[in-house]
Amino acid sequence: MRPDALHSEQTKNIVSLLGVIASQIEAALHETDAPAAALVQTAHSMSSATQTVARCLFDFSGSPARVFQDLMVLHDALHSQAGKAATAIQFHDRLVQCLTHVCSSLSQLTSFMSSDSAPKSAAEWNELKERVRSIHSMEQEQRTLGDLLSGGAPSGETQTATAQGQGNGARKVELF
Repeated sequence: MRPDALHSEQTKNIVSLLGVIASQIEAALHETDAPAAALVQTAHSMSSATQTVARCLFDFSGSPARVFQDLMVLHDALHSQAGKAATAIQFHDRLVQCLTHVCSSLSQLTSFMSSDSAPKSAAEWNELKERVRSIHSMEQEQRTLGDLLSGGAPSGETQTATAQGQGNGARKVELF
């Protein structure tokens, strides 16, 4: 293979990897909207709950049955909001994990590119792609990245597939 063609192939590989990495960051950032809204809503609910508790305490002497009902409604609302807040916090944990994977991928690429100035062989590129793929611990991430890295999907398809792959995982946050 001619040196110009090899350099062009390496540039194509770098662009492809950087496109995948950028898509991961973009998808992760877009996933923050709903959990952040849940945390804001929970904070507002907690504020409202404290007002209800204060009102109930003042009303207790006059109408214990109504106070009991108000406190039960408050309990149910707080219980529901607490679950949503826990899910939002776990989403944050998943986001940090995802972005940590992105940083590791970038570090792998940086190390690979700075190791020497000679053009990289196809075998070296394949080894890098496999190392980047192995960084990702979630099965869906590995499958998505494997498909993208081996297939050389166009940029639009790469962004769509990465966002869909990560988005599916974000909707299935597991409680600890």
